[in-house]
Amino acid sequence: MKKNNLFQDTLEREIQNLLAPYPDPMGRTDFRKACRIGTRTSIYLLQSGLVPCESTGKQTRYYKIAKSDVAAYLRRRLAEPEYYTPPSGWYKNYPNHKPPAFGLNGTLLLTDAVRQRIRRWYENLLARQPNVLDARQIAQVTGYASRTVSRWCTEGRLKSFPYQHTYKVPKEWLLEFLTSEDYNSITRKSKRHYTMIAAVGLKKQRIKSQSFSNTLIQRTFRSLPL
Repeated sequence: MKKNNLFQDTLEREIQNLLAPYPDPMGRTDFRKACRIGTRTSIYLLQSGLVPCESTGKQTRYYKIAKSDVAAYLRRRLAEPEYYTPPSGWYKNYPNHKPPAFGLNGTLLLTDAVRQRIRRWYENLLARQPNVLDARQIAQVTGYASRTVSRWCTEGRLKSFPYQHTYKVPKEWLLEFLTSEDYNSITRKSKRHYTMIAAVGLKKQRIKSQSFSNTLIQRTFRSLPL
């Protein structure tokens, strides 16, 4: 516990010292320099809302970022660097920033009917899986990394029980999580998560790229192990 507190205190001092020379609020250039990130990464973080900011409406000094939000970003980046990873194609498409097939923050309106459709979707995917799954098996179904699944279990977001230095999750507990607002509100979604959103929301949203969505859905099923 003492080592933990010492580490936290040291980290806070380093962050405060790092941000001390910059104004509050900071501009995008100051934000980029303080955090030692590139122009494209800084634009992604601000445009996606991962780092909160205000828009001034001006052509120059367009962004205003509170120091407290920059500090929060630095803390979480140290613990969860993958949380801030830009989507596939972000750097390649710069400076046009062609958006991914589905919005960065794509979510569904979780009515009872939508929850039922999500549940049926995952029940089909889980049909060939055992009744109790581990992090690796859940990762194959959801498209998220095994360590991310383990973190959900550690944080109590995904109900589980410990088993031989890992976590086990019964199908019913997993289905409860996959139809929850917590899962729906994940900011950086996996490709398989977006595939589910496309399939479940296809009728309501009248997505024009139906053939693309169907291709993704077919690939998802084919890629799952027997």
